Amino acid sequence: MQRYTRLFLIVLGSALAAFVALNAFVDPYDTGTGPHIEGLTAHKTRAHEDGRRVQVGHQIGQVNAGTLVTGSSRTVDGFPMTVDDWPGGLYNAGIRGSNAFELAHLAAIAGQDPGLRCFIVGLDMGEFASGEKYKPAFPISRLADGRRWLATARVTLSPNTFARAIQTVSENITGTAPEPPFRDVYAPGEQYRRFMNTPVPTLRYYSAMRMSDERMDFLFEALDALAREGVQVIGFLQPVHAWNEESLFAAGRADEYFDFRAEMARRFTALSDTGSPANACVPGGAGVLWDFAGYQPPSTTPLPEAEQTVTHNVYHEPAHYLPALGLDMLAVMQAGEAIDGFGINLTSNDPRESEAGILARREAYLATPDGEALQALLEPALSERGARGWQSVSISHAEWRSLIALNGAIASREERQAALATPSGD
Repeated sequence: MQRYTRLFLIVLGSALAAFVALNAFVDPYDTGTGPHIEGLTAHKTRAHEDGRRVQVGHQIGQVNAGTLVTGSSRTVDGFPMTVDDWPGGLYNAGIRGSNAFELAHLAAIAGQDPGLRCFIVGLDMGEFASGEKYKPAFPISRLADGRRWLATARVTLSPNTFARAIQTVSENITGTAPEPPFRDVYAPGEQYRRFMNTPVPTLRYYSAMRMSDERMDFLFEALDALAREGVQVIGFLQPVHAWNEESLFAAGRADEYFDFRAEMARRFTALSDTGSPANACVPGGAGVLWDFAGYQPPSTTPLPEAEQTVTHNVYHEPAHYLPALGLDMLAVMQAGEAIDGFGINLTSNDPRESEAGILARREAYLATPDGEALQALLEPALSERGARGWQSVSISHAEWRSLIALNGAIASREERQAALATPSGD
């Protein structure tokens, strides 16, 4: 009996070792555990899978950039992966499907790098929705606890990694790769259909969504810790096309939206009370907030033609913009003022004073042919009543303690000033 038990344990151990070895060798998330072999593992075709949580968690502190820009898939798809002409360089640390809980961890872990000068975070009401706190890849990534090597161990032991490894090897051998969600050229009518299929589901989402003040407190616990230690924290309200934004207003959430803008402005302004940034990237204090939403000019551009193949010049689809617009936003932040009517600084202007302008731009857009078509599309869904089973999930005491511990590991202002005093080539 003992012999069979030993044999069973040997077989089980060998299988586990082979499982881990394959995951580490293929390294589908490109965390540096395996070689790049042409025709086998060279092209990490699945590195961005699972929302980039694994990849971004690994890259924090290792990329040669003084600024991270993060947020949801809008950030992932709306900014280049790197921007070299930003002060100290910029790295796109966006994660798909993000929310305030995950972004708080990302901010705290990013702050452990004494070379971090600025932290830019894209926000909207959805980031503070009270539903799920994180996506499935979050617990195995470094974002969960900040421990790089422990996260590497978790990743190599993950069945998800195994599945991505098999896909990666197969796609390297066959010379294929998954088609990106957004492209320069589409099949005739594909992008038009994406615009047409967005407003009603978005209306239903905003009708049901519930925001959480606790999520807001959780994120700003981390942002405040960054600002206190000399990092300039720059927020921006994500732009979306009018065919996405109108769903929020049609759902009757305008007052809540305006209150959200005002609260975000208040909290970012308060960050500057913690002290000045060690080396600012944009004009302003330790906390700066820009608003690029609210029916501003890029978001009211005409829809793609019904059979158009070349991508829309501003938006992939109503909720996701092209990197050209992301670069425009960075230019506005650096200039410290609106460019061609794009951008509102909510930390140097009373957000309540710009509400009338939003309503006026909305009214003007709804009077256009595209605006009239949008209202006709939404009209049948407006008769629906009631939230669809929205579940609120609270943050536990243990999760609060974990974040506070991560904040305690943020590099001090003195360490940051010493790092910034070292020539970096920018």
